[in-house]
Amino acid sequence: MSKIIEEYIVKLMAADSQLEQIINLRRGAEPNYQLELPLTFIIDKHYRLLYANIAYRLLYKMEPESFVSTIGMQLGMESEQINQIRSKLDDVFTNGKTRKFISYINTPRYGKRAFEFVVNPLYNNDGNIEAVISTARDITAMLAIEEEQRKQKQLYKNLVENYPDIIARHDRNHRYLFINSALERLSGISPSELIGKKFSEAGFPEETWRLWCERCEEAFTTGETVTFDIEFTSPKGVIKTETILIPEFDKTGTAETLLAICRLGPRQLKDALAELEQTNMELRKQKRYFATIIENIPMIISRYDKKLRHIYVSPASEALYGVRAENFLDKTMAEMGMAESVYLPFQRFYETVFRTGRTAEFETQLPNGLGEMAYFRILAIPEMDESGQVQTVLSIAQDITARKNFETEMSRLDSLNLVGEMAASIGHEVRNPLTTVRGYLQFFQRKKENSQFYEQCQLMIDELDRANFIIREFLSLAKNKAVKFESYNLNTIINSLSPLIQADALRFGHNVLIKMNNVPNIYLDENELRQLLLNLTRNAFEAMNAGGTLTIHSYVEGDNAVLSVQDTGGGIPQEILNKLGTPFLTTKDDGIGLGLAVCYRIAHRHGAKIDVKTSALGTTFCVAFPL
Repeated sequence: MSKIIEEYIVKLMAADSQLEQIINLRRGAEPNYQLELPLTFIIDKHYRLLYANIAYRLLYKMEPESFVSTIGMQLGMESEQINQIRSKLDDVFTNGKTRKFISYINTPRYGKRAFEFVVNPLYNNDGNIEAVISTARDITAMLAIEEEQRKQKQLYKNLVENYPDIIARHDRNHRYLFINSALERLSGISPSELIGKKFSEAGFPEETWRLWCERCEEAFTTGETVTFDIEFTSPKGVIKTETILIPEFDKTGTAETLLAICRLGPRQLKDALAELEQTNMELRKQKRYFATIIENIPMIISRYDKKLRHIYVSPASEALYGVRAENFLDKTMAEMGMAESVYLPFQRFYETVFRTGRTAEFETQLPNGLGEMAYFRILAIPEMDESGQVQTVLSIAQDITARKNFETEMSRLDSLNLVGEMAASIGHEVRNPLTTVRGYLQFFQRKKENSQFYEQCQLMIDELDRANFIIREFLSLAKNKAVKFESYNLNTIINSLSPLIQADALRFGHNVLIKMNNVPNIYLDENELRQLLLNLTRNAFEAMNAGGTLTIHSYVEGDNAVLSVQDTGGGIPQEILNKLGTPFLTTKDDGIGLGLAVCYRIAHRHGAKIDVKTSALGTTFCVAFPL
């Protein structure tokens, strides 16, 4: 294995370790917490697994390390599926292009599941493909919905084809567009013999087709249903029917086609009604089954017409929007009062699906009923009519907020780890000479003959102190920094820092309000918690105009002891909010961008979670410590 591949695997394993820590911390607060992860693996040209992520544990009840060096394609898969995947992998090894395909895997925990594989090549230092990395996403639920939709379409088609009466469709030129199979069952005439022909070309007696044309013209002209009796001779004898002509209108309200239903005589009708009742019972059963799946699946399923009006919305939408599903019907997103910034991306997306007739997906943010932003993955499926034209679009929206938050947290931790490792490696070596230089400056500053340089020496000392402060901030980011956990109370720390915070408030011209509720002791590092609180309060002071109010609050919420710091500033811009905690991110002219990064690192070491709520009226940082 080349060094570049080996290093890549080490990084992935480190990320897995951090992910597992986060999951365990989350489960400490939420025992039933589950995180859906795609299978990720690296495989060499001999089909041996070089790496498998922790998702394998969920599916196979085995540690990921157990799969390494095994023939990965034999994980409960049939030989045909193994050959299919090997063929795709060989193609990536040969051509170096990404491949995407679907295959099935038998898992011990969940049985047979459908996975969508995306395979990419991995190159060694010589530029040759040494291995491939693949992600496999479970799409079983999505395929089940598509299959159920196909069954429903087939069911409706079967209903029309097996209807006991003759059903046909005609255009304004009296040409047959469609005829069901009842024509052949009753008369012996195949529908293919008539489709595309005019009535006068169908071989019927002149008095028969002229009567038919007259009644059709009446229906087209009046736009009303026309009923009449007619009979015609067929290979099976004379067929007598009661015919109903129903106009079908275009968008302008003009009758464009006619639907003809030719009812049978009394005896034939009785048999047909019994058959129809049986078909209807089966249809109702299928519809109930389909409705149960759709209305209970934890995804928002919607159907749109060409004007992007809601034709159907599943009950899951109520949890997101706080509006009953039926209130969406026959309305566009704009008519539902959604902001332009929300509905315009959807509008362009669905218009593209209508235009291209291709399934598409994208990710976006939507405000939920609480006004919070949630991330969604949207899958749009075009639904065609008999001519292959897109008539409606089925949309499936899956909440991926947890996954996005996890990715953001992982990115933040990666940045903190990098800066922390740099700090740990060079911090002490830099501080020692700084201490020496500072000592000599103080020595020279005290000498009388150097009194004329007193201010210059003090300036250099101040700058050295600032450099030393920055290095201390760096060292606080170190992943392996030693901490001393003791049973402590948040209120004790707040009380001890209160005089210092009040002094800072006086210097900035602000007010301080402290609300302390009874909270139990928790295990924490006192010095780190003091640093976290001071960083948050000083950021708050700097975010407010003169006369602002800082509120420090301690309370218990669920299984957490919470420390919150609230200011009355102008809020945090969205583009900054998504990057909070990133090292060196600052909006201050003289800032270094490490204060919040240190807060996030301290919270991480304590198994705590930082939640930020911001608006034009101010910002609140809530740090939740597990009890």
